[in-house]
Amino acid sequence: MWFTRRRDFSIIRPQSDRYTSYLDNPDSARSSDELLRHDSLNEDEKEPEYAATASFSKHRKILGFTVVTPNSSQFKNNIHSRILQRFPFLIEMFYWIINYSFYRLTSVLSQRVFAESGIWQVAERHGVWVLQAEEFGWLSLLFPVREKDVQSWFMNGHQDALTVLNRVYALIHIPGTVG
Repeated sequence: MWFTRRRDFSIIRPQSDRYTSYLDNPDSARSSDELLRHDSLNEDEKEPEYAATASFSKHRKILGFTVVTPNSSQFKNNIHSRILQRFPFLIEMFYWIINYSFYRLTSVLSQRVFAESGIWQVAERHGVWVLQAEEFGWLSLLFPVREKDVQSWFMNGHQDALTVLNRVYALIHIPGTVG
């Protein structure tokens, strides 16, 4: 978060300069400043309140295609938008929280669903099914080295290599995923 922050950006005061992306059309950059006009002479025709403040969509060109996206630049001076502009890593952390919550939800749900048969027994059955499909299934040509041979090599005289691989995995898994 320290390295990815925008150093010259102020959260306290709104920015007056305008950001333009290289994906924007020339017409798209000005679309955020054009608001729908409100006709005060026809007050009896009630328009929705959002119609007077809605901004036009942005048209972006990507690989020769025009993609229409909502124009969110009208919110750029809100305090939460300025915080996210200053610290863009917070958005990624939000997605991490969503992924972890989904992971935990599936873990708890599977423990509840398989409570009678035992989650470990179900996992073991699934593992045996994968091993059998790998060894005897129609895709067995893709697996020239059998899992049993790999497991027996590690378990019979090469447990130090297994310990090293386990520690490397444990020390690299989380930092590697974050990296």
